[in-house]
Amino acid sequence: MNSKERVITAINLKRPDRVPLDGYFRQDVWAKLEEHLGTKDAEKIMEALGLDIRYTMLEPSSAFTERAIPSPWQIPEIGMGRKNLVIKRDNGWLEDEYGICRIPNSNGLYWVYTYHPLAEAGLEGIKKYRFPHPNLEERYRGVRSDVSRWGNKYFVAVELWNIFKTSWELRGFDRYMMDLTQEPKLVETLADRVLEHRLEQSKQLVKLGVDMMVIMGDIAAQETMMISPRMWRKYFKPRLRIWLEEVRRQKDIYFMFHSDGNMEAVFSDLIEIGFDIINPIQPECMDVVKIKNLFGNQVCLHGTISCQKTLPFGTPEEVAAEVKQRIASCSQNGGLILSPSNTIQPDVPLENILTLYETAKNTTL
Repeated sequence: MNSKERVITAINLKRPDRVPLDGYFRQDVWAKLEEHLGTKDAEKIMEALGLDIRYTMLEPSSAFTERAIPSPWQIPEIGMGRKNLVIKRDNGWLEDEYGICRIPNSNGLYWVYTYHPLAEAGLEGIKKYRFPHPNLEERYRGVRSDVSRWGNKYFVAVELWNIFKTSWELRGFDRYMMDLTQEPKLVETLADRVLEHRLEQSKQLVKLGVDMMVIMGDIAAQETMMISPRMWRKYFKPRLRIWLEEVRRQKDIYFMFHSDGNMEAVFSDLIEIGFDIINPIQPECMDVVKIKNLFGNQVCLHGTISCQKTLPFGTPEEVAAEVKQRIASCSQNGGLILSPSNTIQPDVPLENILTLYETAKNTTL
């Protein structure tokens, strides 16, 4: 099988030739791989690791690009597009195309928010907010090129923030969490506007031939969900259903839902909505084998390898053992795409990264 065939086989709950592989890497971690493998060619590195999924992305508008600079910090997703573009304000805030501002946190590895454009908005302000225009041709040039380059051999995915994540980033997390109980009309109006925006982006992406959309954004924390399952079902489940159904009227593509944390309470809801894959099944937060036993005949699992314990603190032998255990317990009849359960951090030894992928490639299903 080639990579695309391997991934599609696993998603369809059939047995591929080996477990499909995926992964997310900070730039500083990627630099270690470049040095070790003696190349800066990203494609060669992905091939060496055995990664089967390729990720494309939207770009900002030309108007934003003309005013922006690459982020001065190696922080994932602080800016827009491949170059991580931001507008640097005079006060040092880094602004994205949605008007959301951030600054690096104390260790420079991630960020804190400093400005949310709808923090003080009332209902009319929510209605008047101007989302970045979703249909500009320049946003999709890279997607078109990537699909052309990878489309026959690799499974091509694109990530979009979900309605909950986009809403609270625009509004501010604390304010938005109060809105959910105190301002239901405002929450619903903003959710509908975010859905409309994401649908327009999705319909453009479908035309270009991506294989899968990854709906990103955490709805859960380490032990439980950020909001009650009842509230999630009220505001977000029906809109996610519309999102998937509207896109699939245009083309029947795959959808993956991503949330860190323990989201077991809504697992069956996500399957009912129509998600094909759920990620990352954090082993510190949910019992991976239990989830496989409960839902493994309905949905493909993605992730499952510990980024909190085994990868940063385990020995290579412990990494290899976890990989083998996941494949043995979760890949029966397909249904598993193996990956670290989050972005690999700088404290993960290079040997553990290499062990993960070499073990997976050489483990018989």
